Parts: sequence; structure tokens; C-alpha cells
Amino acid sequence: MDKKHKLVLAAVAALLAAVPAATLVIQDRLETAERESLEQAALKIFQRDADLATAEWRSYEPPADKVWDKAIARAAISDVEMQGDRAKVWVNEFTTPYATDLSGKDTQPTEPYVSSHVFILEPAGDGWRLAKDLTKSELYDG
Repeated sequence: MDKKHKLVLAAVAALLAAVPAATLVIQDRLETAERESLEQAALKIFQRDADLATAEWRSYEPPADKVWDKAIARAAISDVEMQGDRAKVWVNEFTTPYATDLSGKDTQPTEPYVSSHVFILEPAGDGWRLAKDLTKSELYDG
């Protein structure tokens, strides 16, 4: 085999070796973007619930000489199972209520609370929407 053929074979071998690696990188980036999108959808659900006047955290007594102000929610996905175009998502909610003095000028975080949820999310436009909350049936019934 002459040098030209060896060079072509080496180039083809390098290209074939690189294609699966590049495919894995692209797939990993897609999975990361999808996971972040699902996490953002869960965060919106948690923050919407935390902002309600009837939010669970508001039912507890605020610290002494304080009143409740707001809450900030965070979401962290622990697992995702794709079911066709839907996603079954195991996600942890971290909500930190904030209390303030009566003047409203000294807002401080209080003890955060953590809860686990299982959601079925389905595509909606550029994001996801809650299709079903399986939390009670998945985490507490069995």
C-alpha cells in the first residue's frame, strides 16, 4: 500500500472514531438541555404554589416579631423517565420562606422546607406543562 492510501485510510479511521464521540457529546448536550427545561417547568410549578396566599408555608407561625413576606422555590430533578413525548420526573422542591419585621425593611430567610414530587410533564410550546401530579400515589401509597 502506498503512502497516499495509508493516509486516506488513517483519515477515514480517525473520522469514524470521532463520529460516535461527537454524537455522544451532542446527545449529552440535548439531554442536559431537556433536563434543564424539565427542571425549569418544575420550578415554575413550585414558585407558583409558593406565591399563593394559601401556600402551606404561610400556615405556620412566623418567627417572633416577624410577619411572612415571600418564599423562593428551587427545584432539583433526581430522575427522568421519558414515556413517548411525556416525561415522568422525580423532583425535589426546596422552598425558603422569608419573614420581615413589621416595617417590612428587614427581610430574612427562615428554615427552608424540602419535599419530593413525581410529575408527568408534557410538551407545551417551547417548554413543559404539568399533565399529572403522581406524588401521593408514587411516594406515599406504595
